[in-house]
Amino acid sequence: MCARIAKKLGGKANSYTLNEDTAFESVGLSSLQIADIVYSIEDDLDIEFDESRAASVKTVGDLVKLAEETKQGSAAA
Repeated sequence: MCARIAKKLGGKANSYTLNEDTAFESVGLSSLQIADIVYSIEDDLDIEFDESRAASVKTVGDLVKLAEETKQGSAAA
């Protein structure tokens, strides 16, 4: 996840330490960039997030947790 976010940040990535507590807003990602990260993770993991939950993601940790929960839910179905 952090590598994907760093890629979106481009040259600015070295200015930040990315971890589970990193808020997307704090590293200057726009809502469009965040949505792009979310969609690419869905594609990579072959899952589909609940839109309302995906929209409420604020930190890297939130996104990881959502991906894990969604993946587990998909496996159980």
